[in-house]
Amino acid sequence: VSGSGEYLLGLGPLLNAEGIVFVSFNYRLSTLGFFAHPKLAGEQGVNFGLMDMWAALEWVRENIAAFGGDPERVTVSGISAGGMAVDMLMVTPESANLIAGGISQSGYGTWFRQPRTRKVTPLDDAPSAEAMASELAGEVTGKPPEEVTKADLYAVPAERWAESVSGFHVPIVDGLSLPEETAILFARGEQHPVPFMSGGTSFDGSVLGISGVDAETLVEITNGQEDRLKALWAEDFRVNEAQGFSRFFGDARYVYAALNLTQAMQTVKRPGYLYYFDYVLPEKRAQVPGAEHGSAGEIMWTQMDLPVAQAMRGYWIDFVKTGNPNGGGRAVWPPAAGLDEPQWIVFGEEVDQRGGLMSEKMEFIDGLWQKRTESLRFSSNNP
Repeated sequence: VSGSGEYLLGLGPLLNAEGIVFVSFNYRLSTLGFFAHPKLAGEQGVNFGLMDMWAALEWVRENIAAFGGDPERVTVSGISAGGMAVDMLMVTPESANLIAGGISQSGYGTWFRQPRTRKVTPLDDAPSAEAMASELAGEVTGKPPEEVTKADLYAVPAERWAESVSGFHVPIVDGLSLPEETAILFARGEQHPVPFMSGGTSFDGSVLGISGVDAETLVEITNGQEDRLKALWAEDFRVNEAQGFSRFFGDARYVYAALNLTQAMQTVKRPGYLYYFDYVLPEKRAQVPGAEHGSAGEIMWTQMDLPVAQAMRGYWIDFVKTGNPNGGGRAVWPPAAGLDEPQWIVFGEEVDQRGGLMSEKMEFIDGLWQKRTESLRFSSNNP
């Protein structure tokens, strides 16, 4: 697993023209960034990539004024893993005074089976972060896991660690750097009281094939409700099983996460703005069944003359400047919570406000999440 924020640097001139200073940074990924081997655990926890983010935000706070920025108006924004990073920065104590708002695009703060260390209350479906790390260390070093030393871990080249896992290697609930799963902390009202925006795309599940999650696992998380799953996503399953499971994966991992977190902002009396991106470029419509994962950001910042992209840029820029996306004569975007049903802004051929989007599907996924987390949502994380 590797990557870089370098590809985003082209956004600088676009945002500078709007009076916004754009900052991109890199952080450690995969096992280099999130690794709970007992020989490495420190006082700040095991999410080293998250610590890199804190350091970057500290630098921004101390130096952004020299570039014309306002240290009191720093908004963090990210897509996919970057969206999950934003979700985490909304709850980590170390980032409390470093951000004034968050934009999480296709983040996944509600996803199941997030690894946990022995320091926190166990969840039935969550793997042991220490066991995962010990097993992986044995594979990488070629030694029995119980014999691996700290020196052995440091002797492995960084490239080998980066290539040591497939799929997504996610942050770890360790009770320190990440006190609890993000959505659980949002439900408790422990997120930072700053405006928050989040959403997903209509085919976020386009990444199922590289996620490390298979159809068997998706059926397993429904707790015996495979028939209900296939009935709700029947239109996709009629095409083929792959499309059905991909759509469910995207809706459950990304779209529902946005719904959950934006609604939970009412616990801290701050707005959570919820969107759904459903625009596909005409030349791709025969190839894909919906807006693919990551396409919202790509279209917003590359299709300068496209009306839907212009509207999105307007909302995003106003949110960064003021904490409120509304203005400029665009369709009114109300907070997700506070009315009888969740309020969405839908970005498609038209831009419009809708209530209760995909309500049956979202209720089904919410039921799975509520059941999985009921023992922790309203209790302390200390066993």
